[in-house]
Amino acid sequence: MENFYTIIFWIVLSIILIILGTARFKLHPAIVLFSVALLTAIGLGFPVIQSVEVISFGFGNMLASIGILILLGCVLAVILEELQSIKYLSNLFIRVFGLKKPFLLLSSLGGLIGIPVFCDVAYIILSDFSKTLAGQAKVSRISTSVTIASSLYIAHNLIPPTPGPLAVIGNFGVADQLGLVFLLGIVISLFLVLILSLYARFISRRTLNEDIEMEDENDESSTSKLSSNIILPLILPIILIANGSILGIIDSENSILIALETIGNPIIALAIGVLIGLYLLKKKSKELKTDLIKKAILQAGPILVITGLGGSYGQVIKESAFSDLLIDSINIQTQEPFMILIIAYLMAFFIKTAQGSSTSAMIIVSAIIAPLIIGSTLDTVMGTSLLVLAIGSGAMMVSHSNDSYFWVVKEFSGMSVKQALKRYSIGTILLSVSSMLMVMLMFWILG
Repeated sequence: MENFYTIIFWIVLSIILIILGTARFKLHPAIVLFSVALLTAIGLGFPVIQSVEVISFGFGNMLASIGILILLGCVLAVILEELQSIKYLSNLFIRVFGLKKPFLLLSSLGGLIGIPVFCDVAYIILSDFSKTLAGQAKVSRISTSVTIASSLYIAHNLIPPTPGPLAVIGNFGVADQLGLVFLLGIVISLFLVLILSLYARFISRRTLNEDIEMEDENDESSTSKLSSNIILPLILPIILIANGSILGIIDSENSILIALETIGNPIIALAIGVLIGLYLLKKKSKELKTDLIKKAILQAGPILVITGLGGSYGQVIKESAFSDLLIDSINIQTQEPFMILIIAYLMAFFIKTAQGSSTSAMIIVSAIIAPLIIGSTLDTVMGTSLLVLAIGSGAMMVSHSNDSYFWVVKEFSGMSVKQALKRYSIGTILLSVSSMLMVMLMFWILG
């Protein structure tokens, strides 16, 4: 395997090629991702056959983790569209909260839902809602898409029991501090929601002319006669997944709690939502229901392919020695507390940006750092809690072409690759830096 600087060269080159291929030359992302993944693997020293095997493994591994969720999310989305659930929910939110602060509304909603629900799944479910609200609030659809995507991303990286922060807490052996990490994560997230609202307002003014054609969907008369139970296929899976996440950290042998945790599995919860949606469509013809499923599969197909190939590219970087060489070049124990936080943040940032997965970046960094902070100046309750959040902050930057969530956001929002990179990816940089500044401020005050 090549040395550290050679790996950095190939990572940077591959990212540039992906951006140029998709944004500048308008090539299909699937072709670009596969070609760049193969070129990068060979450039990093893998034999051709092994390169293909790594790419295939990454593709399959990614689809194994979120493929069914994307498919069920697409099915649920077309059912909700047929039921007019999103339009009903949008009008309900407008009646309750008004349209004066749509970005604050969306970012708060995304931050709340993103705690129990995987950001990929939640974005698929809420993408139509963000578009509908854009039409009603007369703001850019790009800005509302970025708002909901980024707010879900905040919760995904900072607030347990989402998998990343939970894994870091486990690696550090500080499960008894989960509540403290949760509270600190909430405080930082509230600050980031305000930052995100301002950022979304800023880009809305600059992207109205970039939007796909917008319709005035503020038509309450079309939904006033609909039954409120049409939002059940949307709300129930969220509640079930939330319960499952909470019960997952409770060690109980109670059969009822075990059953609730089981149906809180995201795949099972989404399947329940789909079944309820189909039941509510019972008065529709069988042909219509079949057509809806076909429509969902056609929508899911390109997304699954692109997402899987994004996993292939990420797997190539994971199989390289990048993470190990980065860790080996740093001596944690000799550093001051502030410097340890910054080093952990930068390590998570480099690994996330290179290989795409926030959760993987958090797991890798925390697994290496955990034994090194024992006896260090940061080995305190507050110090380790803020270190969890520093790693989560670093794992926010940068969500781009090697991140499966980037492609989910891009495809379901209707943005081009250039728009997604310019608006969403840059937004993750802003949120990451802002989050780390909050961590540093908290350590200065509380540490």
